[in-house]
Parts: sequence; C-alpha cells; structure tokens
Amino acid sequence: MHVGTQQFNTSDVDLEYLARHGVFNKNENFITFHRAYGWDVKELKEKKEKCARFGIDMEMVAIPLAHLNVNGGGIPNFMLGNYEEGDKEIELVCNMIKQAAEAEIPSIKYFLCALENQRTESKPPGRGGSQYSTWNLEEADSTTPRFDEPVTADENWRRITYFLERVIPVATEYKIRMACHPCDPWLPPGYKGVDRVMGGFDGFKRFIEICPSPYHGVNLCLGCMAESVTDPKNEVPDIIRYFGSRKKIFLCHFRNIVGARNKFQEVWPDEGVMNMRWNMKALKEVEYPHMVVPDHAPGHKDPESGRQAFAYEFGYIKAMMQAVMDED
Repeated sequence: MHVGTQQFNTSDVDLEYLARHGVFNKNENFITFHRAYGWDVKELKEKKEKCARFGIDMEMVAIPLAHLNVNGGGIPNFMLGNYEEGDKEIELVCNMIKQAAEAEIPSIKYFLCALENQRTESKPPGRGGSQYSTWNLEEADSTTPRFDEPVTADENWRRITYFLERVIPVATEYKIRMACHPCDPWLPPGYKGVDRVMGGFDGFKRFIEICPSPYHGVNLCLGCMAESVTDPKNEVPDIIRYFGSRKKIFLCHFRNIVGARNKFQEVWPDEGVMNMRWNMKALKEVEYPHMVVPDHAPGHKDPESGRQAFAYEFGYIKAMMQAVMDED
C-alpha cells in the first residue's frame, strides 16, 4: 500500500508539492467532461504522462457523477428512477471506462447516492481554531421530503443494481477496478423520505455481492464507516478485514472522527475516536495494495491552511504506514 491523494491537480506547482511530500500516487478529478462522449483520451494520456515526469502514477480517475444529469442537479437520472435518460448516462459511464483503459489508467472511483451528502453547522471550533465538518441529526431537517414520492430501500437497490448490471461487465472486460464510495453520512431509514442503503457496512456487504467480479469493489472511507456504527474504534478494523480479505478495497480514505452514528465531527487523524494504528494494521493484515489517501482535512481561516493540512496528513499516513510495516 502507498500514500496517495485525490485533492491536487496536475499543475507543476501541485505535482512538485506532492513529490516534495513523498506522494507518488494520485487520483485525478480535474478531467474535462464532455457530455456527448465523456473524456478525451488524449487529455487523460497527457495528464498521466505529466504526472510520470514528476515520478507520480495517476492510477485513478473520478467519474463526474454530479454532472451527468442533463437536466442539472447532482443526482443522475438512473438514481432518480428515470431510466430513459438514465440509460444515456450509463452508456456514457461505460464509454468512460473504455477511455480510462485506453489511457492505461487502471481504476475509477464513483458513488451511487439517491440523496446528497448531509451536514449541519460546524460548531464548536476545533484544535487551533480548526473548522470541522459536522453532522448532528438532532439539528437537521429530517422530515421535509427530498422527493415527491418516497424512495424505499427496495427501490434504491433496484436502481443501484440496474446500474451495476450494465457497468460492471464492461469494467470486467476492460480490466478497470470500479471503487464505489459510500453515501455520507449513514442516515436512519426514511430520512427526508429516502431509505439510504449505501451509508455503511451492511449496505456495502450487499453491494459487493451484486455482479460479482474482481473489478467490482469499494472506496472504503474509514470516516464514513466510523459514522455508520456505534463503536468506531473496535468495529472499523473488522470492517477493513471483511472487505480487504475479499480483495474488494480499491481505495482507502484514511480519516478520523469524534463521535459516532448520527452525531460526529471530522477531525485531525490523531485526535479522533478511532485508533488509526489499528486501522493501518488491519490494512496490512489483508495485504491491501492500493492508495491510502487523506480524503478531507479540517479547514482554517489561514490562507495556506489547505496545503498545511494535507502536508500534515500525508506525513501522518506515511509515518503510520512505516510503523506498521516495520513490525514483525
């Protein structure tokens, strides 16, 4: 396994920054999206080649799911149950898988959510005036329906399965690993009239059994897993072992929280409720071979806080990785 990133682009400044901090693997989010056909293979190859000049492997790209809907809005039609338009979106995703293969990029990350991510006001401030992404179910509007009709768990799974049955065979044919991120955060059934099914461990367990393939797996966000359980410290390492022993983890988001299900803050990795050494040891036990990335970082009013935060988190992950790999 190796430290990676999904937060920086392919400018000289960013690639030098990554190399300077020992980050030699990345996911690329900043690819021009063409609604008619997806990506430009020439651009994918050029970005990959530029990364290589800095010693960095662009090993993953992100499907811009939030931009697929031709009618606007961040949820694709196939996740809204509109299959007439959804089929066009799925065809586009399949074409982007082929484009990634042509550019020799072996992995794609994506998500399948019928409801946007949810957060509440960030309070109180954290360490050194840090601003933490926050969720408190008691402070949220959980009753105003998101859609005109409720979205049941069965309907949600129907939409997810519809997508997978068309996409995973293409990914398998072209040998592209598909890493699905959980819906953030876990929500109780019926929140805003939606049964969220991909917010935690149980949903991911069912998910990986649909369309079995060595190229069908998860972007295991340890923060999201912690947010979905009641005892993150003890439960998350076992979640890692479950998916890792089945070779289903294709990307790992390595972040920590204070709190648990329904009430938490995303904090610095060394101050949360999880023992991040236990989590890294679990990744080692299952011989996880891909990127471990910081995912998010706390904010701050300092203009340079973003680069400072990720430099800190890259160093934390690299040191944690070295510590567990050196153990007998």
